[in-house]
Amino acid sequence: MTGPLVGIRIITFTQAWAGTSATELLAFLGADVIQIESRTHPDIWRGGYAGEVPPGVRDESRRQRKWNTAAAYNSVNLNKRAITLDVADERGRALFRRLVPLADVIADNFTPAVMRKWGLDYDSLRAIRPDIIAASLSAYGATGPLRDVRGIGGTLEPMSGLTSLLGYEGGRPMNSGSMIPDPIAGAWFAAAIVTAIRHRSRTGEGQYIDLGMMEATAMMAGDAVLEFTANGRVRARTGNRHPRIAPHGTYEARDGRWLALCADDEEQWRALARLIGDPTLLDAARFATQESRKLHEVDLDARIALWAGTQDAEAAEVLLLAAGVPAARVRSREELLKHPALLARGFAVEVDHPEAGRRTVAGAPWVMSRTQPEVTRPAPMLGEHSLEVFQELLDMDRGEYEELVALGISGDGPPDGQD
Repeated sequence: MTGPLVGIRIITFTQAWAGTSATELLAFLGADVIQIESRTHPDIWRGGYAGEVPPGVRDESRRQRKWNTAAAYNSVNLNKRAITLDVADERGRALFRRLVPLADVIADNFTPAVMRKWGLDYDSLRAIRPDIIAASLSAYGATGPLRDVRGIGGTLEPMSGLTSLLGYEGGRPMNSGSMIPDPIAGAWFAAAIVTAIRHRSRTGEGQYIDLGMMEATAMMAGDAVLEFTANGRVRARTGNRHPRIAPHGTYEARDGRWLALCADDEEQWRALARLIGDPTLLDAARFATQESRKLHEVDLDARIALWAGTQDAEAAEVLLLAAGVPAARVRSREELLKHPALLARGFAVEVDHPEAGRRTVAGAPWVMSRTQPEVTRPAPMLGEHSLEVFQELLDMDRGEYEELVALGISGDGPPDGQD
């Protein structure tokens, strides 16, 4: 393991996307991230115990359990270790308290009341390890009238104001469709934890991080908020259009795919007009400057859409790029991980998961100068490292561990009777 966070241990209760993506970033940086689940409440992105192994990963040559083969979970938990420990049980909490002195960071993405209910709030953790960093990620933060309200990306997007900016002119507000608040908040959460670690390395002080997903997402709409507070203007929804550049849009090709393109200077505009082959684009005064093109954008978009409808998206992308026009065929998620640029930068990597098999996944999102992050292990199976972690950190023997399994406090599968 390499990276600037080698030697840092993070114990985390995070689940689903926002918190797990944050702690995955920290694991890419070299931290030892130990993720806690319980057998009664495994990470919801494992998809539960019921049902079949997804057809896309089914492999008769492997032992496969449905909860270990979920693509969603396996995509955002790389480089981590996973244990099961039921901290709702007093015996489980006692074991967790023994882990606290051995951790640098305790992270969670519960509503604020949960850690208090378990007696694991910041003050309680600090009593065990005075310089602990406790990091909490919740929908609306630990204070204020919404502190106990639950939320997910789809509800936080409109609450943050971001939805008001998305959609087409004259149409209703729209969500992004991608639960975008989760990765946004995850990136902020990871940055806050790194900052706290750096602060402690300089001062010896731990701290409590309270991050609300709504506030993190609202940062994406900061310029529109400033536009209203400073100038009293409410920004209109504009679809794929740009406030200054025209053309700037996404157009349907004849093969049913979509092509994104723009021309943000005169050279690119002339190249695009020549490629389209409509002489009026270059000759007409209404398209002569960026300002006039923006003024007549509806007419301009109609002409480009007409041309795009005669093209295959992939071939048009090649032609446009060769002519110096910024363009990209809209790609599926499956195609993105095969993109030559992402492959060249080492972003798309292959991992061999014991149950899900060999898969291409998104790796570290940075290229660093000295300690390049690497994917060193696939996402963990449920409770995969429980015995390993308990032996390593608590000097527990196998007999003690098997007793925990018998009591349902640890283990690697569903509670008894739920197989």
